[in-house]
Amino acid sequence: MIKKIFLSLATIAMVLSMTISPVLAAETADPNLGAVVKIADSDTLYYIAADGKRYVYPNEKIYKSWFFDFSEVKTISAEDLAKYPLNGNIRYRPGVILIKVQTDPKVYAVGQGGILRWIKNELLAKKLYGDNWASLIDDLPASFFANYQVGEDIDDDADYDADDEAENTDTVEKDRGLHLGQFIVGKKSNTIRCRVISRVRSLMSDHSKRFDNLFERICKPDDDDDDDDQADKTAPVISDVSVTASTTSAVISWKTDELATSKVTYATEPKGSADDTDSVVKKNLVTNHAIKLTGLTASTTYYFIVESNDANGNKATTTEKMFTTSAVPPADVTAPVISNISVSASTTFALVSWTTNEAASSQIEYAVESLSTASTTIKVENSSLVTNHSLNVSSLTASTTYYFIIESKDASNNKATSTQQVFTTLGQ
Repeated sequence: MIKKIFLSLATIAMVLSMTISPVLAAETADPNLGAVVKIADSDTLYYIAADGKRYVYPNEKIYKSWFFDFSEVKTISAEDLAKYPLNGNIRYRPGVILIKVQTDPKVYAVGQGGILRWIKNELLAKKLYGDNWASLIDDLPASFFANYQVGEDIDDDADYDADDEAENTDTVEKDRGLHLGQFIVGKKSNTIRCRVISRVRSLMSDHSKRFDNLFERICKPDDDDDDDDQADKTAPVISDVSVTASTTSAVISWKTDELATSKVTYATEPKGSADDTDSVVKKNLVTNHAIKLTGLTASTTYYFIVESNDANGNKATTTEKMFTTSAVPPADVTAPVISNISVSASTTFALVSWTTNEAASSQIEYAVESLSTASTTIKVENSSLVTNHSLNVSSLTASTTYYFIIESKDASNNKATSTQQVFTTLGQ
């Protein structure tokens, strides 16, 4: 009886082994499952997922949201690649970066399954991704938008945890909701939430080279010591601070040794005793800075501090400096001086010319008798402010003597008049 039970158990074990072995073989025989692959002479990368299908990385930015280098990419033959049906695009890894659609100004965080969640304001973006959040935005072509769905808005920083999103979606299979077999492990991502570091400072100072951006985004693990070594922790150096002041405004200029923001804080008292201060800020990153202060009071001393922040938030400030606005110039009460009066007359018209020692208007008043007794006078004028004046007097009578006075007013309405002058038109 015991011998029969033993033989029966042995038979069952053998059947089970014959049943399980093919499953193990099926799940472990394909070395490309869970691999990033490409074919020779092509830059297109694919992921062979646990469902035996391939998914394409649409561009390098999406690939680098999952893996920070190409060290584990396998090259396989075109024939082998064709064995895996193409089943769609790979999306950005959740939590790692921010995206926006080129036709939509909204900035989105990425959630598992390609869910886009609108970050509703800048303060939230800073809380979730730091002061340099704007540098972590990728513009998503509209053609890729079909791979995503818009989900609930992010109204509070408690609504979304970038680190949890990344941790919970460490494989393409998890992002796509694919079932992982017992003996298949998807290729795990090695990125984390991205951050920004400055490029090497020596490159910044080399003005012979052109960079569209003097910072770069990295998506490497937190424990990558190289990133910590390269991270920019040095504040900009401020130099050549200068002020050009007028009666009611001032332009404050300075330089920094790297791209940085511009800010001037000012008051009519030193910072330590000022009850109130004003500031002007420019957020664009430049090396040559200029801030204009307006609405100032004439003949007043102002105290100010210059501040610049680089792309990584490193802040530099100057010591307190000061300038004094110009006094209001005295009112102009001096009339122009008229000189060099000349007349060129013909039978029916005359050209009267003169100069003034400052810009002024032009006017002639004339009559056929002395202006002091004339019952009728005629005026010709031009309101343009000039120093060389010429006016045409027309419709005159031949062989007639005319009496005239010149008048010029400057910008302050100070008026100058000449003595009475005369000219005679030519005969017929």
